[in-house]
Amino acid sequence: MRRNELKLTFVLCFTLSASTGAGAASADEPSGLYEQRALYRAALDHLTAGRTSAFRNAEKRLADYPLAPYLDYYRLQTQLSSVTDREMRTFRDRHPDLPVSEIMFRRWLQRLGSRREWGRYLDNYVPMDNAELRCYYLRALIAKGRSEEAYEATPSLWTVARSQPKACDPLFDQWIAADRLTEGIVWERLQLALSNNQRQLARYLLRFFKGPLKTWANELYNVHVSPSEILNFSKFSADNPYQRSVIAHGVKHLAREEAGDARRAWETYQRRQKFDEAEALAVEEAVTLAEAREGKFPSQPPALTSEKFLEGMAEAAVDHENWSEALAWIERLPTGAFNSNRWQYWLGRALSQTYLNSERARLTYRALATERDYYGFLAAEQIGYAMQLNRAPPRQDRAEIKGIERIPAVRRAMELYAVGDTINARREWFKVLPTLERDDQLEAAYLAQAVGWTSESIRMVNTAKLWDHLDLRFPLAYPDLYQRVSFVTTVPEPFLLAISRQESLFDPRARSSANARGLMQLLHSTAVLVAKRVGTTSPTTTDLYDPTINVELGGHHLARLLGRYGSRRPLAAAAYNAGEHRVDRWISNASGKPMDVWIESIPFRETRKYVKNVMYFAQVYGQLQGESPPMLNVREARVP
Repeated sequence: MRRNELKLTFVLCFTLSASTGAGAASADEPSGLYEQRALYRAALDHLTAGRTSAFRNAEKRLADYPLAPYLDYYRLQTQLSSVTDREMRTFRDRHPDLPVSEIMFRRWLQRLGSRREWGRYLDNYVPMDNAELRCYYLRALIAKGRSEEAYEATPSLWTVARSQPKACDPLFDQWIAADRLTEGIVWERLQLALSNNQRQLARYLLRFFKGPLKTWANELYNVHVSPSEILNFSKFSADNPYQRSVIAHGVKHLAREEAGDARRAWETYQRRQKFDEAEALAVEEAVTLAEAREGKFPSQPPALTSEKFLEGMAEAAVDHENWSEALAWIERLPTGAFNSNRWQYWLGRALSQTYLNSERARLTYRALATERDYYGFLAAEQIGYAMQLNRAPPRQDRAEIKGIERIPAVRRAMELYAVGDTINARREWFKVLPTLERDDQLEAAYLAQAVGWTSESIRMVNTAKLWDHLDLRFPLAYPDLYQRVSFVTTVPEPFLLAISRQESLFDPRARSSANARGLMQLLHSTAVLVAKRVGTTSPTTTDLYDPTINVELGGHHLARLLGRYGSRRPLAAAAYNAGEHRVDRWISNASGKPMDVWIESIPFRETRKYVKNVMYFAQVYGQLQGESPPMLNVREARVP
């Protein structure tokens, strides 16, 4: 069994010693839910320590407890190496709705495959979207004399943009040894690898070229690494499909660095080679878009219609505040994109900047101002309209909320949360939520909030698209703490709440892949630096899970960022997410640029979305607290 599955952090306010033996357990049934949770915890402790008899005793006493299936799961997980086919089938048949059933089944298949128990593997395998298990399946087919069937299915596993799991290596070796790998297949994968900038994989693939394609493959790799190589026109004089692919890739890659050189190269090669229509369109899009990003727009718009290209041209026009070009490209967008809140806002901006007192701009803003989102709030501000929250009334009937617990998966999720197993609790919610009616989804979200599981309540309403229920989406968590930190640091409370809502969904135990921790997702190094600046004790990593410590240090960090950027919240939010040095670089040549344009042009997609969300959330929190703050105040109107 995986140790981290049993090393649970329990939120119960009790301790039941795990050192008691089997004889210490009473034969009586647990007298209530509190005792059942305690006994469940003890049962897992017994299982971890190898006290089988004590575990069995507790398991019998918990037969009617909602988490009894999980005891069955953990018991089987400890025996995974020796589980029989019949035991696995029985468990899956008994618990088909348990999310961990399929997780354990996949682990079991991985063990069968790693031990090369091919007969059993074929008897139990079911098709699934898992490369490792699919590779084991094809290896099992080969081992059982069905090589042709396996080899026919292998190219789809091999021809991908990234390296596959180690379990696939023996399959690929056999497939290659059977002389099934062609240079055409390798070429296809090389193109995929370079399109995804997987250089290490691309270098590995070069070894498979032995024939005529070797030269082209090396050239393809070289123009990817050094795009300026494509300007050596004499080197790329041949006219064949592979040479044209090299040229197309090189020109598109060069366009990212120097649009003018890319345009010159593309015009030269178009005169020499006969590119097919799709390839020529792709290169033309890349070069034209690169030129637009440098501020040069075509006098005659090309007949290109891909949505990605059209949006890219509109984005470039907005970034350069070329409002006539922005208007032209926005109006060429497909209907779905054109009608989005984002492009309706920029349509209004382009119209108002292109035509004095534009009635169409006013009507565009007015229609958008009824929307509760970042662009709707900005539109309302443009025409002086009150921003609309469109808030659904909070649910008051707690008895109604409790009714959702009649569903077994919901009961399991709540019990898992109660005993601290939030990973499996979330798995239960993730599986059951789409199966519920809309009213039940809402009740489930209120139930999660009622027991203090704020982060999951927010996730649930977002997943279920219950966006009007602002009391669930934007809870006023830890009110005394945020009020005090706002007062001490002078950071506006709605801004503090917005950062925390974006960073952690108010989960004090949140931890990111980069090891940022707590409500405001502080890196330990940042927290130590902030503590030193404000003259307080340096926190440990564990301290960062303490809401008081985390929010205080996060508030002081935000206060410093606001001071650095002249109280401009968008810049402070961007620095909080991406770092001060990046923001300093992004604003170095943007002095005077309208703030909404700068936000839309932030190079990092993650940071761009982050800043928009924080500004939107801060507006919602301000209104929920009875304030009517501007989306962008006078100081924030332009980049300094």
